[in-house]
Amino acid sequence: MVRRAVALCNGKYIGIETIYTVSNGCQINIPDKLTDLREKSQRNQLFCPCGCGKNLILVASDKNFRAQHFREKSGTGQHACVMTTESKVSINSKIVLKCWLDDKLTASDIELSVSVDTIEDVKGRSKVTFLSREKKLAIQYWREREYILDDKLDMLTETLSGFDVIYFVDASNRGTDGQYPELLMKIQERQKYCLFLDVVDEDYYKAEVSAVFYEKNVDELWSEVEFARALLSTVKILDNQLFFDGAATENLLVSAKQQFVRTQQAIKEKRDYEKRLREEQNKQLRAERERQRQERKSQWKENEVKLQQQREDEERRRKELGVRRHLENIATQQREAEERQREEDFKQNMRTGFEQQETQVRDAEGNRWVKCEYCEKIAKTDEFVFYGGLGHINLGICRDCSYNNPAVKEDSERRKAFLIRKYSSAICPVCGEKLQECNESYGKFYRCVRYPNCEYRRPTRK
Repeated sequence: MVRRAVALCNGKYIGIETIYTVSNGCQINIPDKLTDLREKSQRNQLFCPCGCGKNLILVASDKNFRAQHFREKSGTGQHACVMTTESKVSINSKIVLKCWLDDKLTASDIELSVSVDTIEDVKGRSKVTFLSREKKLAIQYWREREYILDDKLDMLTETLSGFDVIYFVDASNRGTDGQYPELLMKIQERQKYCLFLDVVDEDYYKAEVSAVFYEKNVDELWSEVEFARALLSTVKILDNQLFFDGAATENLLVSAKQQFVRTQQAIKEKRDYEKRLREEQNKQLRAERERQRQERKSQWKENEVKLQQQREDEERRRKELGVRRHLENIATQQREAEERQREEDFKQNMRTGFEQQETQVRDAEGNRWVKCEYCEKIAKTDEFVFYGGLGHINLGICRDCSYNNPAVKEDSERRKAFLIRKYSSAICPVCGEKLQECNESYGKFYRCVRYPNCEYRRPTRK
């Protein structure tokens, strides 16, 4: 069931907020108003504002303000009800505004939801939230900013000619995010600023009001500048103007705009200064980089000169070294030639010395010389694999013959066979055949298997 916060009586709107007022710092119900509304509901004088014809009954309690509303009387009405439930925030806002007007305006003719066609001979659906003909003051409240329309504002301005209009918007509509606040600017164009109402339930003494204006900042974004904020119960109405802490709103607005301009100018000057500073720093940085580049270029040239000098010095040293090595090679070749000649002369002069095998043949430097038994090569001992021995003091076998001369290999095999025959107990040392053990009357002995062609024999050893 729809809970209505407004009833229609004799062509006028009666809101639930009309039963509230303040007295000696307390928010209370008005007894006469409650009694009057109950009597009217009993006489079926209260109707649904949607035009369905349903009678309404006042539901009110002194214990629970939030339960107070108008409900429909069953069995009444000629049409289907199209009334929508008003938001709790909207109802609470109207309650605190009604209490504020009773507290600060001291007017006896405050009306609720007054149609503009009752003020002037203008037909339309626009209504003003509160109206005091006595004070020539109208209060317009919006729960949602999306309902702030040009045609309604123009109609209110035209209809309320001679009246002062104060516009309120719920605080939930604040904020721009830098965007142009198109709907709120419609109010600012007429009122020079916007008033935002922030309620806590329907408590008049907790409700706050803030005054703001919208202006482009130095970044060309729209700023919401709050220049006044106070509890609604402390905001006064004098000559239909609002006063925050004793200061007129328009005076506060002028000061705030001047301060905003100064602030934005200071920001711009600071940014310009920082920009100039950055440009100067960048200029210095570029100059420093250019200086460093020139230094690197100069250093590179110096290094290139040094490197070229080093290359030239290295080339000169290389040439000098080449000449020195060439001379050394020539000297070495000469020495080697002289050495070879001396060796050849030595070999020729000492050739007779290799005929005797009693004393070693040595040169003036003490080097021992040997003659190869096979190729008769005469050389120092480091070119022989074998040399010396009894009867062969100055004779030996050179490396070439040891590796390549077949005669050396044959003599080596023959010597090995001889040694085997000489020292092996199973081989005949004379012919190289096997020995066999024999036993005769005079004892055991070894004899060649070729006996009697080979008569070698030897006794067995015990």
